[in-house]
Amino acid sequence: MIAKYGADSVRWFILSDSPPERDILWSDTGVVAANKFLQKIWNLNLELLKRDDKKSNKKVEDNFNQQTNELFYKIDKSIENFKFNVGIANFYETYKIFSKYYNSEISNEKLKEKYTIYLKSMLPFIPHVVHECLELLKCETTDKWPNIENNFIQQTNIAVQINGKTRDILQVISDTDQTAIEEIIKKKSKAKKFLENKKIIKMIFVKNKIINYIVK
Repeated sequence: MIAKYGADSVRWFILSDSPPERDILWSDTGVVAANKFLQKIWNLNLELLKRDDKKSNKKVEDNFNQQTNELFYKIDKSIENFKFNVGIANFYETYKIFSKYYNSEISNEKLKEKYTIYLKSMLPFIPHVVHECLELLKCETTDKWPNIENNFIQQTNIAVQINGKTRDILQVISDTDQTAIEEIIKKKSKAKKFLENKKIIKMIFVKNKIINYIVK
């Protein structure tokens, strides 16, 4: 499979299939699909190099910044939490954003800036393709993790409750899923001490509002 489709395609499929702690259900067609997506990444990179520059529209550019930065944030957190398959799902979503805005009133400079961040976030997944793309974009720093602009990220407060009593308030990116919220609670929430040595009977999660643990 590596000889036919390349190591990056195989890596992409393996990491997209399931979390690291679970077994992989191997699929040749999955590797083929991965290869097709990586080809899209390469083709978009080539398109950016020959794109005619456009006059920037601030409103359009701000929307583009917000949508890409929210996904970059999710990708960053998914890698940090070893949720590589979730990160890859967000890479697909980000690609759709680039395709959507490609012909919009966004400067080449801005598109290339965001695409460079996109590519750098992919380095742990597909290093060979990414290095080739970054070289064509004349990127000089491929060894530094990209910075994410927090000012464009919409955040919300999540109440962490234990048996209905609020024990912490978390500020997270809007629409963060339950799994990611639970990881945050385990790592740094003040509420985690109320869960120690407790049996969780039920969990109630309302996106962008609360997560309530019923324990005894």
